[in-house]
Amino acid sequence: MKFTHLFIAGLSAAALLFQACTTSASDEEILSPYMDEESFSRLPKAQQELLFTNFFLQAMYVNAETEVKDVNKYLDEGAKNGFTEDDYEFPDVSYMYSTLSDNFTNYFSPYIAERILKQLVYSEATAGIGADFQEIIETNCTTDGLCTNSGTLVFKHVYKNGPADKAGVLKGDTLLTIDGTGPRNEQHFRRLEAVFDAGETVPFTIKRGEDTLNISITFDQYFSPTVFVDMVDSIPVITVTEFTDTTVLVTGTYGEFLDALEETAGAKSTIIDLRGNPGGTVEHCVNMAAEMLPKNDTIITIISHTIDSLTEEPYIDTTTYITKEDGIGAERYYVILADSNSASCAELMVAGVVSNTKSPVVGQTTYGKAIGQSYLETIAGGLTGITSMRLLDKNWGTYQKYGIVPDFEEGDSNKAMQKAVELAKEGTAQRTQGYGTVDKGHFTLAKKHGNKELDRGLFRIIRR
Repeated sequence: MKFTHLFIAGLSAAALLFQACTTSASDEEILSPYMDEESFSRLPKAQQELLFTNFFLQAMYVNAETEVKDVNKYLDEGAKNGFTEDDYEFPDVSYMYSTLSDNFTNYFSPYIAERILKQLVYSEATAGIGADFQEIIETNCTTDGLCTNSGTLVFKHVYKNGPADKAGVLKGDTLLTIDGTGPRNEQHFRRLEAVFDAGETVPFTIKRGEDTLNISITFDQYFSPTVFVDMVDSIPVITVTEFTDTTVLVTGTYGEFLDALEETAGAKSTIIDLRGNPGGTVEHCVNMAAEMLPKNDTIITIISHTIDSLTEEPYIDTTTYITKEDGIGAERYYVILADSNSASCAELMVAGVVSNTKSPVVGQTTYGKAIGQSYLETIAGGLTGITSMRLLDKNWGTYQKYGIVPDFEEGDSNKAMQKAVELAKEGTAQRTQGYGTVDKGHFTLAKKHGNKELDRGLFRIIRR
């Protein structure tokens, strides 16, 4: 009898099926991927989930050969090791994941899986007008020496497709009033903004040049942008906060980055600020690096543990990403800002660019995560994130555990920006450093139990 086709679509753009042959399980085994469809359907839900997740760990986890045991070794072991049904929906599954050495390979039970998946796919959703401000402080003093400070709010970023953008507000406009009240500072504005619900139309007064304009803005839900453009002493600074599929644009972070490059077209030098960027979807950071490079440059090599779409057997795929044409920003001189919280996809972008352009890096040694995860929905509606990818730069070097060392070390945020601007103006400094030599310790931490929060990292989503 043919075993059930359980699962997944998405690898190699083709449907993949978790399928076993017609052999029955041996007498020694309670669970087996070779059991027939009818036998599998009779299993309790917890055992189906255990068998399913164990199969994909065996197939895709980079350390599976030494760390993942036969599925029956985990059966009924959860409760014995402190994973009770009071705290864990599937104790045996949670116990199995807790035995793995990799902190980024995790199981999320069905009751939080949807929330975690949304965090992976979407930028933060919020309600309001979709803008942030630069606060300009003015000090006014009387003749008797009494001085007071007053703040003026200038629209620093107007989020594309957000409520303010749709109402016609422009970057550089000055906010005078919201519903008749003049906000003293941005914090005061946020308190006023929070009074209104999505769908309410609110009157604003703004100043544009010498003109005072009355504009009505309809508050709404919007996805936050992940790319911001600023000018610092005539140098464009493109800040990327994460790499996400859906943001203010349906094309996600990559689409925002293209807009940023087009907005700053003609610039000879550009600063790319990746400080605090935890990573995201691998396709975005690869494509964004490609836009900064000329044709035929090697961006990165990714070694993936995956499943063959035809034979349905596990195998190791090696893919080297090479630019097919000149990127739209390939002619510029770049300075990269990074820090200890620049991780995974952000590090891929740094390594992919600087290994080709020799662009200098300013800031701190990066996080040191040259591995990536595959996320897939489980048969019970949970979510598993499996470390399945290893990254190598164009010279087959790796920053795993050690991070990318800056050419100009500076821990102070403002001083780092000043240095980056100085280098961008000169346009001559080249990269001289490489990767770190001291283990940063992120991969030797004790494995956490339970439903932890998401580590974004570098990942792919495998959809059913």
